[in-house]
Amino acid sequence: MEMIVLDTLAKLYQHGHGMFGWCSDCGFPPRYWDDVKARRVPQRAIFDIYLPALIHESGGEHPVVGLAPIPCPRCCSRKTDTRVTAPSKPMRRN
Repeated sequence: MEMIVLDTLAKLYQHGHGMFGWCSDCGFPPRYWDDVKARRVPQRAIFDIYLPALIHESGGEHPVVGLAPIPCPRCCSRKTDTRVTAPSKPMRRN
């Protein structure tokens, strides 16, 4: 079986993977409890990253490792982590 190295954004997208981010400011526990005490709906700390737009902005050959922090869409903080999701459609094996 052939090994596939997913080291660039274009390869991730080509093989059906996605990305999401987590904001440490939005997920900070005191912020959550402040929202609960004020009877507001707590903000989610997780956000989706639209991979085609990221490829258009950074380039398809941009490496996945060492990717600059993506700002949180809710609070604009750069204290974020990015993660790669599993493929959306199973790969066909020969």
